[in-house]
Amino acid sequence: MKLSKPDFLKSPLEHFRDSLESSYGEKGQVFREKSVKKKMPFVYTLTFPQTASHGMRTYSYGVSFAPHPDQHNRIELFLEMDATDMAWAHIVGYLANNLRGDCPFLQGEIIRIGQQISSDSGLNAFVVVPAIEESAETQVRDGKKASPIHIMQLIPIFEQEVLTIQKMGLERFLTQIRPQLKNPKRKAF
Repeated sequence: MKLSKPDFLKSPLEHFRDSLESSYGEKGQVFREKSVKKKMPFVYTLTFPQTASHGMRTYSYGVSFAPHPDQHNRIELFLEMDATDMAWAHIVGYLANNLRGDCPFLQGEIIRIGQQISSDSGLNAFVVVPAIEESAETQVRDGKKASPIHIMQLIPIFEQEVLTIQKMGLERFLTQIRPQLKNPKRKAF
């Protein structure tokens, strides 16, 4: 007989993880990063490996502990890529750790990395949007009484596509790249 921890003893991270794992029906891998900001808790990255039916899915947990004046909801980050390179998972934790409290992660916000994210991909920036992948949870709870956490998706882009997004609009741009949205080897639009 396998015993499980009662809900009232679980940490918010365990509630968050349980919510995602029950939604996906698989176990996620958790990475912990010490906070770069003083007096802030750790940042966690929850990664669900790539399978034949979906890409590697990664969620942050820690952005919601550092509110930004422009944020109206508690948020966390999400990224799904058709890749096995863990650089895609770790960039989510890196961005969450380094930008939380300073970046509101609002729709249309551009995050420039300044170098390629993965050795096999030229993508070097992100645009932030509300979760658009069917596989992404749009809201997750980290406790019974906690307010829901809204999930914001990171869409990898090329830095030179920023001008294209400004010219044609974010919605139209996303429609154009939708078939290649999770492809780390896609060509610039």
